[in-house]
Amino acid sequence: MSDFTQAVAKRAGVNADQAADVLARHGVRESGILPKPHRLLITSIAFTGKKSGTSTGSINFEWHLASGLWCLAADNLRGKSSVLEVIWWCLRGESNLQADVRRWIHRVRLTGQVDDEPFTVAVDAVDDQLIGSLEIGAQGQATNFTGEQEFSATMGAFMMDRLGLEPLRGWRRDTAGSPAEPEEADGQLTVTGWPAYSHALMCRNRENDALLGETAAGGTMISLLQMFVGLPWTTTRRDASAALEVLRQGLRGERRRAQQDLDARGIGVEELEKRLAEAKRVAAQMDVRSLETAVGDVETLGAKLTEMTARHAELVQQSSIAQQQADDLRETLTADRSRLRDLRETAVAQRFFGALKPTCCPRCSTTLDKLAHADLGELHCGLCGSEPTAPLGDNGAAEELAAAIDILQGAYREARQAAQQTAAAVQASSATLEAIRTAFRDAQAGLPQEASLRAHLAVARLEGALAERHDALSRAQPKMSTVEETILEAARKEADVRAKAASQQLLERVSSEICRLAVRLGMSELQEIKLLGNGTLNVTKGNSRTVFTKVTPGEQLRLRIATLLALLRVGHEFGVGRHPGLLLLDSAGAQETKASDLAEVLSQLQTICQETDGLQMITATANREVAANVVSSDRLRVSAPGEAVW
Repeated sequence: MSDFTQAVAKRAGVNADQAADVLARHGVRESGILPKPHRLLITSIAFTGKKSGTSTGSINFEWHLASGLWCLAADNLRGKSSVLEVIWWCLRGESNLQADVRRWIHRVRLTGQVDDEPFTVAVDAVDDQLIGSLEIGAQGQATNFTGEQEFSATMGAFMMDRLGLEPLRGWRRDTAGSPAEPEEADGQLTVTGWPAYSHALMCRNRENDALLGETAAGGTMISLLQMFVGLPWTTTRRDASAALEVLRQGLRGERRRAQQDLDARGIGVEELEKRLAEAKRVAAQMDVRSLETAVGDVETLGAKLTEMTARHAELVQQSSIAQQQADDLRETLTADRSRLRDLRETAVAQRFFGALKPTCCPRCSTTLDKLAHADLGELHCGLCGSEPTAPLGDNGAAEELAAAIDILQGAYREARQAAQQTAAAVQASSATLEAIRTAFRDAQAGLPQEASLRAHLAVARLEGALAERHDALSRAQPKMSTVEETILEAARKEADVRAKAASQQLLERVSSEICRLAVRLGMSELQEIKLLGNGTLNVTKGNSRTVFTKVTPGEQLRLRIATLLALLRVGHEFGVGRHPGLLLLDSAGAQETKASDLAEVLSQLQTICQETDGLQMITATANREVAANVVSSDRLRVSAPGEAVW
């Protein structure tokens, strides 16, 4: 857990894990340590094409470059600014060229390197169709693109990665917000990427209020300061501020929707309370017994009726099973008793007839000694000769059956008793069930009549409407800060404290360097410069205090150049600056009326390039003579009077 997260948790009065979770979900990044700076160097620019309209002829421009000061010199409107714009176009993927120049140029090739890694941008633009590629590294790994949008995305991704830059989030308030309550004004989240960062490479001679870039709006100034001097904790502060604004706007939206809901319903809380009191009075007069109690009785008895019906059905089934078991046992007992009687009668007959000893045939009176079976012995019948199947007087089978019948009789008595008990339970259940049915019918009959029901329903509706109004009213009122809001506010404050503490020394050193460089560039009356963290530049000259936006155009140009160079030099001096070291200065001497002033500006720029390792500066001027006297011929591209640079 970082010390920043722990500090935020302490400020917000929450535990560190909770603070870390909120910061992570809202994308609040810690930027106390910034990456090292990288160097961007243009090694060549070439483009070809064909002019049209009042201008004719082919275009074939090629220029090989290195670090240091380089200069284009030509009359005004002769294409020197267009060369800078073509370089800028290749670096950012978005064209700012004049429409006719953009149409004339068909092919562009720019080579350069970031640190020691070479890259090549090749663009073919004919008949409003743009295709091209970005080759990176010695092996020429290529990324192809089609159209301005893909071109911009390709260069943006490459530059942000290679220069160690990161998107910066900001918040732009809508101008339609109420001036009386600016904190209640809505806005939108902004993201500063390479298109905004790339303005740090170009310094145009245009009258505007922006010290850096094209505009001071939307946090651009802070973004460019972040890039130049690498103010620590600025990213964290902007992330927390933007996330806080997004969260608060969501809460404001909820309050507005709740208020709109209240307004749409028309009837206020007080009116609803009056109507509810009257409805309750009417309902109380119509029915002494409350609807809630009556309905409760019906529901209770209905539940009992359902339960008892199921229990009665279960008892009927149990009684039927018990009676069937008793009947089955009785039938079995009757059959076994009949068998026992037959066995016993047979045994008696056997003993009777077996005891007879005939001496002659009962039919013909022939004596037994004369019959065919007389010699079989006494164990055989003297008449038929058969041997008896069982000894006379054997009662084993009858005794076994008699024992089984005794057991069966016991089981039958138990089954008959169980059947009688279940039958009695069914009878009792039937009586209970009928009693519950009667009570249920009585409870239904006791419900309030239709008029009373309508009165109770009106009460219920008004109670619901009043609860909704109270809820909407609660949501429409500003609430105490949520936990998330408290944590994000704590993160913003903590990052702000750290950013101010870390940037104070840097900004003081930058302010001193701006003043020194501006004096060298010709502002001899300048006494003091103070650059604030929000991009404001306070100026003291001739014992008078003013601001950047109030000085003359010529002084503004000098201060812009001095600020760019000071930020770059101090950033690298402290090891935190992230400006890549490339500056495109358009018409650096346009505001100068004296050739000596322009010569001093160019001379100082050349000296500053020599003093700053790896700095590359490409400028343009309309004064060929001064440029030729200050800049060496191998670093100067000059066109004849009236002739175009390309």
